[in-house]
Amino acid sequence: MAELDSVPMIEAIGLSKFYGDFAAIRDISFSVPQGQVAAFLGPNGAGKSTAMKILTGFLSPSEGTARVAGIDVARERTRAAERLGYLPENGPLYPHM
Repeated sequence: MAELDSVPMIEAIGLSKFYGDFAAIRDISFSVPQGQVAAFLGPNGAGKSTAMKILTGFLSPSEGTARVAGIDVARERTRAAERLGYLPENGPLYPHM
């Protein structure tokens, strides 16, 4: 367990997502240690949702690496998802509640 404690819980390394010439996000890098609460703040269109979709494996990055608990999301999406809970703003559960 001590090994896991030294690994960031969420890590973005040079994440970019391009749609043709349009950059939804460009070269985003940050890390969130285990046990820390973090939030994305910014105006509409800033790339918050795109970054979250990449970090959760719902979208592939054009460039860069997303890791959850040291697990590369693109390579081991299911294993990474076991370590992360995510409910988007317009989540599919709300109409069923």
